[in-house]
Order: sequence, then C-alpha cells, then structure tokens
Amino acid sequence: MPASGRPHGGHDDNVVGALAVALADRIGDATTAAAGVPGVPAAALAALHEWAGERPIQTLADGLRLSHSRTVRVIDRLEAEGLARRTRDRADGRSALVGLTPRGREAAQRVLAARAEVLGAALGALAPGDRAALGRLAEPVLEALTGGRRDARAICRLCDAHACG
Repeated sequence: MPASGRPHGGHDDNVVGALAVALADRIGDATTAAAGVPGVPAAALAALHEWAGERPIQTLADGLRLSHSRTVRVIDRLEAEGLARRTRDRADGRSALVGLTPRGREAAQRVLAARAEVLGAALGALAPGDRAALGRLAEPVLEALTGGRRDARAICRLCDAHACG
C-alpha cells in the first residue's frame, strides 16, 4: 500500500469497478424480470440453454456457484413451472441430467435477449472502434480471473456461448 494509506489504482480502478457493478446490477434486474420465475436465478435458464443442458446437475451447480442441494431446489422450481425436466443419465444411472422444456427455452431466450439489450444500450455509448478496443482490453483481465473450466462456466453463466466460440 502506498504512503497515502489508500490502495493502488485510484480513479481508473474506481471507474472500472463502478462499470462492473452498474452493468451487473442492470443485467441482474433485466434478466430476473425476463425470467419471470421468482426465486430462480435467471442464469440457470441461460446456462441450461447455452451449455449446461442435458448434463449432470453438478455442471449447472458449478456454473451457478451454488451447492448441489441448492441447485436441486432451483431445478425443482423450474420443473414446477414447466421450464425444465430431469432425465436419468444412461451412462450413470445414479445421475440425473437436466434440460429445458420448450417453454424453458423460450424463457432462456428472453433472459439472453434482456442481457443483450442492457449491454447494447450501455456499450452503445462507445464508437464501434472503442467498443472493440474495450473487448480486447477485457479479454486478458477475464483470462487472469479464470482458473479453469469451472471458473469459466461461472463467469459466463449468462453469456451467449456462441458469441465467443
């Protein structure tokens, strides 16, 4: 820590931190409203739609950063709303796979569209070249924050998986 007693970074770090919080808040509000399922993280629908569908419950739990038991309760709620279904894993009869129903896919698409709208509105303040530059600058920061597949799933739990390959 410098002699001033304040951590390094100052203004630029504050701006980036505030941007992250503002975007997270707006994305959270918009995707929660779009999901329309109280008590269920919108990210559960997005993740099941994009990369966790028809996989074991633990895959979703890791991406949502929830315990297995909490994730089971989320899935129970999604099933009660007719948005998800469980099937037995043919490769491992002890395990259940989770997938979305047609209504669940529609809800997930609303969640992803809400996220895209928030990001489009926020990043629309930038010129196209600046927007691309911000994306390039964010990549190494995200890389530094990602320690493996589990971290990547958690970070990208609301992402359009096809946008990055």
